[in-house]
Amino acid sequence: MQTKINLFVYFILVVILVSCAGRKPEAFSESNQYYYQGKRAFENNKWIKAIDNLKLFLLNNPGSQVADSAQFLLAESYFNNEEYLMAISEYRQLTNKYSYSPLVEKGRYKIAKSYVELSPNYHLDQKNTRRAIRFCQSFISNYPNSEYVDEIEKDIQRMRNKLAHKIYTNGVLYRKMQRWESAEIYFNELLAQYYDTEWTLDAKLEKAYCLIRMRKFNDYKQVIASLEDNYPNHKEVQNELLELEKDYKNEKDKIAEELKKREGRF
Repeated sequence: MQTKINLFVYFILVVILVSCAGRKPEAFSESNQYYYQGKRAFENNKWIKAIDNLKLFLLNNPGSQVADSAQFLLAESYFNNEEYLMAISEYRQLTNKYSYSPLVEKGRYKIAKSYVELSPNYHLDQKNTRRAIRFCQSFISNYPNSEYVDEIEKDIQRMRNKLAHKIYTNGVLYRKMQRWESAEIYFNELLAQYYDTEWTLDAKLEKAYCLIRMRKFNDYKQVIASLEDNYPNHKEVQNELLELEKDYKNEKDKIAEELKKREGRF
C-alpha cells in the first residue's frame, strides 16, 4: 500500500515538473523580449527600433506589470525623434490607460513640452502656442509642487512673449500704413492681455505715437505719465519720450496752422 502511495506521489511530481518546464517565466517569454529590446534600443538612442519593439510588446502585453513603463518609453521615443504629435498621442495613452502609474505626472509634463516644441515662429499661426500655454497651466494646476513647475512657468512666459510679439508686429504694420486706429487696437490688445511680456514697453511707445497722430492728446499724456513713472532712470526710454514730445509739438503746430488757414477763408 505504501509503495502505491509513493508511486502516486512520484507521478504527480513528474506531471508538475513537466508542466512547469513547458512554461516560460514572464521575464523570459518571447513577447516580453520586445520590451527589453525596445528598452535597450531606447538607451542607445535608436528611437525607431525602440518604437517598433515597444509597440509589439504593448500589442501582446497590454496588462503586463511593465506596460506603463513600455508606454512611457514609446512616447519618449517619439518625442526624442521629434515626432511630437505622435508623442502626444502616446503620452495620452499612458495617462488614460495607466492612470495608476507614477509616470503619469511626467507624461502630462511631456504633453505640455510637446506642444511647446510644436509652437512655431511668432509670425506663423499660433494655435499650438496657445495649446502649449493651456497644457502648461493645466499641469501646474494639477501638480503645483512638481519639480517641473519652474521650467513650465518659463515656457509659459516664453509662449506669452511670442504671442505678444505677433500682436506687436501687426500693430507696427498698421502704424507704418498710417492706419492709426487699427494700430492702436493691436497695441491695446497686447497691453491688456500680455502686460507682463517683454513687448509691453515697445507697445506703449508705439501707442503713444499713434495717439499723437490721432490727436488724442489726453490719452497720449496718460501714456507718457505712465512711462515716466515706470522708467524714471531708463536712458533709452527717456530718449524715446523726448522724440515723442517733439512729435507732439509738431502735431500741435499743424493744428495751429490748420486753424490759421481756416480763419483766412472767412
